[in-house]
Amino acid sequence: MSWEFLPAKGHFDSLRDQWDSLNRSQGDHILLDSGFVSALLRHFGGKDVNIALNQDSKRPAMALVVSARWGLRETFQPSQAPIGLIVFGYRDDAVCGLQELTRSLPGYALQLAVLQQDPEFSAFPTNPELSCLEFIKYIRTGNLTLEGTFDQYWESRSDDIKRNNARRRRKLTEQGQILEFVAHTDRNSVAGCIREYGRLESQGWKGQEGTAVAEDNAQGRFYRDVMENFCGRGEGAIFELRLNNKPIASELWIGRNGMRVNLKTTYDESLKQVSPGFLMKESLIRWAFSESGWRRLEFYGRVMDWHLKWIDRTRTLYHVNSYRNPWILQARKAVGRFRLGRAEAYTDWARSDKLFKNS
Repeated sequence: MSWEFLPAKGHFDSLRDQWDSLNRSQGDHILLDSGFVSALLRHFGGKDVNIALNQDSKRPAMALVVSARWGLRETFQPSQAPIGLIVFGYRDDAVCGLQELTRSLPGYALQLAVLQQDPEFSAFPTNPELSCLEFIKYIRTGNLTLEGTFDQYWESRSDDIKRNNARRRRKLTEQGQILEFVAHTDRNSVAGCIREYGRLESQGWKGQEGTAVAEDNAQGRFYRDVMENFCGRGEGAIFELRLNNKPIASELWIGRNGMRVNLKTTYDESLKQVSPGFLMKESLIRWAFSESGWRRLEFYGRVMDWHLKWIDRTRTLYHVNSYRNPWILQARKAVGRFRLGRAEAYTDWARSDKLFKNS
C-alpha cells in the first residue's frame, strides 16, 4: 500500500490511536505520544502541515511533514518539540520505507529532511554507506540514570557544587528565609503553575526578547494544555522552588516507563547570589531518587558546561536527509566542495593581499 497525505489539522485527532500504536511498537516515547503531538498541531501547526500515512500491515508508518522550500520537505518541527515527529512501526534498517516516503511526497520533492532524531529511539540507523541518505549531527544532549541512592549520587558530584549549594542553603537559613521544594502532580494546579512560570520567565532575557512563556500566549496555552493532559494521566509534574512561599524557579516534566523528560526550565535571574537553578536541580534530583517510577532524567537540550555538573551521559541527536535519487546528494556535495574551495581561495587571497599592503 502506498503513502497517502492528509491535512493534519483536520485529520490527526481521528488517527491518534494509530499513531500511538506505532509509537508503542518502537519504545513508546512520551514526546511522540499523540497527546503531545496533538497539542503541538493545535497551537503551532498551520494549514501546510500534512500527515503522511502508510497503512501497510507489514510496514505501517506515519509522519508530519511540511514544505520548507521548492523541492524540500521536512518533518514538522516547532521549537517546543525536542525530537522529530515521525513514527514507524518497524525498524527501517534498509531505509526502504523512508525512501518510499521521499519519492511519494506530493510536488515531486527532491529531499525529505527528517529532523532531530534520537539514536536510542529512531527507526533510522546512521548508515553512511547508503547512497541516498545523509546524516548530519545536530546537538549533543544528556541524561542522568538514577542508580543507587541520592547520597551516593551526591557524593560523586564535584566538591565545588556541593560546597556552594550547602553554603547558599545555610545562608538563607541564617537570614530566617524559608526555602521550599514543591512537586505539583495534579491537573488542577497546572493553570496556576503556568502563570507563575510565565511570570518568572518574562522577568529575564526571554521576556526582553519577547520569547517568554505567558499565560495568554501560544506557548503558555500549549504548556498548560500539555501539562493538564499528562498530569491528568499521572505522567506529568511541575516543580517549584519557593523562597518565602514565592516561586523562584520552575520546571515542567512529563514521562513514562521510568524515563522523565524536562520540557522547560526557568528561574528568577535577579537572585544570582542564591543560584535558584542549582538549588532547584539538587532538590529535584533528590526528589526523583525517592520516587520508584523515576529511573532516568532526560534533558533534551544542547549540553552546556553547567549540565555536566549534574549528568553522567551524553549522546548526539542527528538529522537524516533522504534524497529522491543518489545523484541529488552527490550534486549537493559537489556544490558544497566548490563553495568551500572558493571560500578558502578568497581567504588565502585576502591574507596575501593584506601582507602585500603591509610590506
